[in-house]
Amino acid sequence: MSYVDHNLLPGETVTYRGRLHWIVYHRALVLVALGLLLLYPWTPNLPKLWIFGGVAVAVGVLAAIPAWLARWSTELVVTNKRIVAKRGLIRRDTVEMLHKKVESIAVHQSILGRLLGYGTLAIHGTGGGVEWVPQVARPLAFRNAALAASDDQAGAA
Repeated sequence: MSYVDHNLLPGETVTYRGRLHWIVYHRALVLVALGLLLLYPWTPNLPKLWIFGGVAVAVGVLAAIPAWLARWSTELVVTNKRIVAKRGLIRRDTVEMLHKKVESIAVHQSILGRLLGYGTLAIHGTGGGVEWVPQVARPLAFRNAALAASDDQAGAA
């Protein structure tokens, strides 16, 4: 059972679930691609180049493990009452903001982020606090779901 599902308030329902984008694997992917290029015998003058290729592939696979753990253990949820961002498996970092305490939600996307569909969320709370959530998949959909839930709650009050 997920952290959010286990800690829902009475009468609270999940309206949107976000997640981290696969771009969290970018370092591992670059290392594995470089290693595979070095494993291929491009030049007969450098016969020991395959050793560096094997090391790069091994390091790339090892670099994918923390990225996978980060993606697997991060929960980004919009409920009908609040926004929840939980990171971490053993050491947990949780941000929970009631909709009435959210001042604005900004989306920051680079050119590559716009092309691949990821970005950074900046959730501005009343009182000046800002929570940054990087590498979110479909950040505009998350923002729209949070704003729609906030409008629904404001209409019900």
